[in-house]
Amino acid sequence: MMKKKIKIDLPVLDMPLQPANFDTLEDEAYYENCVFENCTLENDTFAHVCFKKVKFINVTFENMSFSQLELLDVHFEKCDFSNVEFIGAIIHRAYFNGTKLVGTNFADATLQHVQFDGIHGKYSSFSYASMKYVSFTNALLVQADFFELNWQQLLFAECDLTGANFMNTSLKGLNLSTCYFEQLMISLDKVAGVSVTTEQAIVFAEALQINIV
Repeated sequence: MMKKKIKIDLPVLDMPLQPANFDTLEDEAYYENCVFENCTLENDTFAHVCFKKVKFINVTFENMSFSQLELLDVHFEKCDFSNVEFIGAIIHRAYFNGTKLVGTNFADATLQHVQFDGIHGKYSSFSYASMKYVSFTNALLVQADFFELNWQQLLFAECDLTGANFMNTSLKGLNLSTCYFEQLMISLDKVAGVSVTTEQAIVFAEALQINIV
């Protein structure tokens, strides 16, 4: 079965980017045309921070919370944002490559033209988020939360979705045929129009408590 292709705009970065650090980070801080590399930010909370045309390379956030964060034309390369709060974030033209997002919370976030490539996103949450032109490729999304997700043009390719929660999320038009999952949480009234393989259909039947004899 052919997977649906969607056109996603890549981040636009103005080279050369200037080296930056987090020494001046505060509420409502604004960063543009810079690169953060090999640094760690930990144990803090910030609101209304904006990163525009920024690249993060091997950056770690530990025990961090960002409220109403804005990410515009941002590239993340091999970063670790596990258990970070990005609740209500606005993310437009972003690329997450090889980044660790274990338990990362994107609840209520708005994502447009965002690519997640090779991420480790076990237990990550996108509940109540809005996604438009978003792709997950070769992503580990075991027990990830997509509860009541509002989406248009969404792609999952070669992802592990075992135990992922899609309750109250419409699956109409979604193609999961290249993904792996042993179990899914889905809503009976939201599954019409999803594309799966014959083997995956058995998992759907089990999730909906349908007995196959």
